[in-house]
Amino acid sequence: MRDEKHTAIPIPPPEDDYAPLVQFARESRRVTYDQFDAATVRRLNLFVLRENFDFDGLEASLDRILRELPAIKRIFARPIIRLRDTTAILPVESVRVVNNHTIVHASSHSELWGNVTEDGVTPRKLMTVQNEDHYAIYENLAFARAVNVILQFVGRNMRELINMLYADRDMQFNLLERLNHLEYFLAIGKLHIGYVRDYDKYRTAADRCLDKLLFIDRVIRARLGSPVYRQCKKYKGALTLKKTNVFRMHKDYHRIYLLLKWFAEEKIGDFDQDDAAPTESGEGYGIYCAMLTLFAAGHFNFTFDGTQTIDFYDLRQTATFGRWLLSVETVTCDGIAALLLSVTKDRTYRVLLLPTTNSRLGKVGLALFCGKVEADEYLTLSPVEVEDGQICVSIHDVESFRRIQQILLRGMLYADVQRKTCPFCGGALTASDGASEDSAYECISCRTVIRDKVCPDTGIPYVETAIKNFRPAKNCGESAKRDRLLYTRYVEAQMHFRNVTPLDDAGKPLCPRCGKVH
Repeated sequence: MRDEKHTAIPIPPPEDDYAPLVQFARESRRVTYDQFDAATVRRLNLFVLRENFDFDGLEASLDRILRELPAIKRIFARPIIRLRDTTAILPVESVRVVNNHTIVHASSHSELWGNVTEDGVTPRKLMTVQNEDHYAIYENLAFARAVNVILQFVGRNMRELINMLYADRDMQFNLLERLNHLEYFLAIGKLHIGYVRDYDKYRTAADRCLDKLLFIDRVIRARLGSPVYRQCKKYKGALTLKKTNVFRMHKDYHRIYLLLKWFAEEKIGDFDQDDAAPTESGEGYGIYCAMLTLFAAGHFNFTFDGTQTIDFYDLRQTATFGRWLLSVETVTCDGIAALLLSVTKDRTYRVLLLPTTNSRLGKVGLALFCGKVEADEYLTLSPVEVEDGQICVSIHDVESFRRIQQILLRGMLYADVQRKTCPFCGGALTASDGASEDSAYECISCRTVIRDKVCPDTGIPYVETAIKNFRPAKNCGESAKRDRLLYTRYVEAQMHFRNVTPLDDAGKPLCPRCGKVH
């Protein structure tokens, strides 16, 4: 978007929070796991929050957008349109407008006549004029671009603040509770190195900014079904900001013009992640996912061989826990790198993890691996909002390592047939008394319950886990109700990531085969 002087809105480069990880991976191509684990305490931060976050600047920007929100709402409701007259030949019962052109056309096209009598001609079809609303005028294209920029600005900052608030809650743990893994507290302690310790003084500002972000997001998203936006949002070309007569004379459109100029002055550009060229952050994200996978496995009972060396660009690592053997290796396909996790005990269960910062390229890459690499699950790791088949793994999300551990737990369960050892704590499993048609096993030490079930709709077996005598809280807190993303976070974590099947909003396990509650 450019102003009258043809000055383009600059797109600031993404902050590369993975740069220290990339530097360590390049400088330390041959380190042991113990050396890597020690580095997570001293110099490597696998979880960070942006320090010195500019709450004042964010709130000023939000207030600027809020001032223009009434104009945006009015344009959604009553946009300027142009009427297009088009001619069409329709059945008589559908014709609404008849004029001289209609009569002339009918007199010269006898093939459209239905019947000829002494009283005249009864037409079967007639030519008529149809009026079509045309929204794709320049001012509406600029309006749609402004809406896109606002949504991207809101979404980016909303994720940042939610990560801050959620991390602040997650760091306040109870050392006496028995619901989390024993190594969980050690992992949280190491991740705390990158945590902003004096964040408490920013809590009030963060809550206030988040409320404004949520309000703007709800107001705009409730109107995205408007035809003016649906027809104009598809335009991806560059727009030159010109002060047209509409931008001069129309009160609401004039405010949109001033808002677009403000976007240019404040360097708030519209970011299209799918069309963005690959940057070093793509490499850094892959290195981060490799490090986090080893970190998650090493803090989930698995023990790595101290003599093995690690090359984060080409992983070839093995770890053991009891009779379970974990293999983590890098696989490539057409220049795209992914991680293949293989858990072996009575049988082998493989999970392919494809780290990507580009959702469109991630789908293409995952399709390539599906045809060339054999695995039981194919998942995409994404640092932003996730879709089906994607796992949120971000350096700004404190629970990313637990999502990897959840995948490892699922692999350990499917690789085990005998059900004698608890994969969560290593204790002994006992068959529960009075089990129904589903075989159930319990661990006295950690209260893990394992059920081998069969989907009644598809007939495919699956494994379900639970915590004995544990009832997740139904009310996830008032803060969670403010935003769907935050509420989803609470629902996801209410079983402390000990569930290997997805949960519905009520916390009930969903069948991974058909997506229903059985």
